[in-house]
Amino acid sequence: MHNATAANANQDVCVAAALLAGPISYQIKEHRHRFSVWAAARATQRGFSKVDTLQKALEVCGVREFLDTANLEDMDATRFDAIHRQWCMSVVAFVEKARIPNVTFGRAAKLIAMYLKSVVVFGPDSGTAFACVAHPPIDGILLRNLVASPVNSKHKSQWARTKWTKLNEQQYYELIMQLREVDHEEPFWKLERFWTVTNDTGL
Repeated sequence: MHNATAANANQDVCVAAALLAGPISYQIKEHRHRFSVWAAARATQRGFSKVDTLQKALEVCGVREFLDTANLEDMDATRFDAIHRQWCMSVVAFVEKARIPNVTFGRAAKLIAMYLKSVVVFGPDSGTAFACVAHPPIDGILLRNLVASPVNSKHKSQWARTKWTKLNEQQYYELIMQLREVDHEEPFWKLERFWTVTNDTGL
């Protein structure tokens, strides 16, 4: 509980500092970060956890610090998976310490993926190697539409049975390896052409 308490205190300090900041010190990078944290938490929290818990988990997992300091061109799929695993494990640990039930690796991965989609893929670093290998958010809509699509994959029957909210660590990365095969020479974010706003596949 010590880590969760420290994270809450750090979050309170950050909020207080933000409220005292003037318009000159509030820049687009911080603006994008705040929206991305909120959007990621909202996309992940339904039937699971409160938004503020997921926001705090995302704030302390290390992803923002990495994006602020790393060379995003020095990245490939293998290295991304290793770093991504650390972020997700941190999120899972934080939420478990907050005594939220039903936390899974799949939920943590969606939280991270939504944040990276908003900050990196939709941001000024969209053309970097990092953006090309970052995992797209995995959910039921994407998987159902892939199953209904003309994509030729031996894994379709498995995707049809997959519940993203139930994925453990091993199952998640096995799914990622399968999905990379769909467009193996294209940026991974292009897989989201199979994601639609509604459940209607349109395919």
